[in-house]
Amino acid sequence: MLLTVVAGYPAPPAPPAKTSIFDVLYRADGAPAAGTLVITWPAFTTADHAPVAAGSLSVPIGPGGAVSLALVPNEGAEPAGTYYKVVLKLTGGD
Repeated sequence: MLLTVVAGYPAPPAPPAKTSIFDVLYRADGAPAAGTLVITWPAFTTADHAPVAAGSLSVPIGPGGAVSLALVPNEGAEPAGTYYKVVLKLTGGD
């Protein structure tokens, strides 16, 4: 049996906690939305000092306009004023 012990290397940091987001999206005419959300964000550090790399996420809008996703909270983030940008790419409708 071979046993390897690695000492002196810290464990990798745990990923930052995420907040679950559940909502229903509607078109301007009141009909449920259909399509995709494209969410982008810059690199930032959370209020509890966890680094978040810049990135993007494409989320399909579900039946009846339902949306479900999880994002890292940016309240109290550095740099101040960090925000998520959401673009709605709607399908259907006239």
